[in-house]
Amino acid sequence: MKKVLVFFNSQPAELVKTLREVNTIRRVYPNGEEAHLKIMLSGIHSVGRKKCEIFIAADRNLENEEIISAANALL
Repeated sequence: MKKVLVFFNSQPAELVKTLREVNTIRRVYPNGEEAHLKIMLSGIHSVGRKKCEIFIAADRNLENEEIISAANALL
């Protein structure tokens, strides 16, 4: 399993657990339009003493601080 931070539709980040083989996350906008968000490895992050890979899927460009803040809160 891998943990993916999903950033979608200007909502707060959400943590989703998926199988390692999964490479997209499907979400639906309020107007019914489907979005298939590609899962990407953002980098390695230290959470406490533990280092973990940060996978993200987003429908927008993200700032580093937004990713780190979500990782600290959700991982």
